[in-house]
Amino acid sequence: MSFIILIAAGLLVPIFYRNNIVIAKIIAVLAFILAAYFVFKGESLNSIFPYFVADDATKLMEFVLLATLAAVSLALTGFERPLISQMLFLAGASLAFLETNNFFMFIVLFEVIAIISYILVANIRNFYNAEGAIKAFIAGAVASGIILLGFALFSFTTDSFIYSEMNVSGKFTLIAEAIMLAGIFYKLTVVPMHGWAADAYSQVNHAAAAILSGVIKSVVLFATFKAFYKFLIAYPLATVLIFSFFAILTMTLANFMALWQKRISKILAYSSIAHSGYALIPFAAAASVYSYAGILYYAVAYIFMQTSVFLLLNDLRRELGVKYLDDIKGLYKKAPLHSLLFTIQLFSLAGIPLLAGFLSKAVAFYAGVDAGLWIIVLIALLNSALAVGYYVWIIKHIYFDEPKNNGEVIQMSTGSMIGQLILLAGTIYFGIVAGDIMNATISF
Repeated sequence: MSFIILIAAGLLVPIFYRNNIVIAKIIAVLAFILAAYFVFKGESLNSIFPYFVADDATKLMEFVLLATLAAVSLALTGFERPLISQMLFLAGASLAFLETNNFFMFIVLFEVIAIISYILVANIRNFYNAEGAIKAFIAGAVASGIILLGFALFSFTTDSFIYSEMNVSGKFTLIAEAIMLAGIFYKLTVVPMHGWAADAYSQVNHAAAAILSGVIKSVVLFATFKAFYKFLIAYPLATVLIFSFFAILTMTLANFMALWQKRISKILAYSSIAHSGYALIPFAAAASVYSYAGILYYAVAYIFMQTSVFLLLNDLRRELGVKYLDDIKGLYKKAPLHSLLFTIQLFSLAGIPLLAGFLSKAVAFYAGVDAGLWIIVLIALLNSALAVGYYVWIIKHIYFDEPKNNGEVIQMSTGSMIGQLILLAGTIYFGIVAGDIMNATISF
């Protein structure tokens, strides 16, 4: 029922958003609320289609996804209004993607979400947006080709695509898994498949970047862990070596690159890439009983804070023309509420206690410790300390530098404020309460 409601709303919204964006937003938010209600009632897609099942962890991820997309819908304005309809289709596809227990459906839905992401970034208003959209499309096309190549090989080695029934033995299966992961690493912006994201996240419309880097990446991260879990357990040595290597490479390179950026969106883009490195630790620690909790916690925390910072940057770009670090000097005087919310979410990304970013890292890193990956966790901790540098540098510009010019104080729109408060509530709640995630993953 949730899937049907979201797709129906996605078809209905375009009738209204050109002339009355408020009605379009109301329809979208109501659709997200109704979808969440039916998820709560346990009416997953398996009541309509085969090969879908929703455990407690999946349901929690779906609630977070729907709440985040509702928040984004409320914050949109102007020429960004087509994103409202596109997010409804994305929500429907994402629910199916999260719930599927069939590897063939995983591949199909992965491609559906990829196509929707191309449409999202195609909201072009200048050459800079166009360049980012083209880079995202080319990277996505390459990733799709690689994934399909690996899946074609895997299809010859198994009699069933149901996760629990798949045959994962044999050298050809291991080769197929490696090929598919290489393609998925493009979507997860894992080094060295990260180059497109460093540019695209900073070049496309920032509202689209919020969805691309915050929502879609979190959904892919969680769904990929479920789909590949049997592979990860079957090849423990290869799993530790591959994911540890890419985790270290990704977080280290991205954090160092972020330190040298002057454009705020580029800093946030490299920050996003670095977080992909941290998120690979639960994959490397798949043998730990805490790995599922680690990946869910990271996906939940990341979707709130990453979506929030790009949406705030979108507001600041539209209202004040903010692009570079120099543009946010003394920002708290001109945009006090934006500055406060931006600071809190940056603290969460940095892993400051009592915010979701801290607990998500704590659980993910603990999974690594439980699996005996002490060195990887130590490197991740050092990288987290390094990352604090560029987050604090942004905050320093906001609060401790004098503005270049004294403009009027800008106010946050009602829709944007409600959306940001939803995202803030998620960041604070999951920074204090870990029980929901631990209880949801205890039976995996």
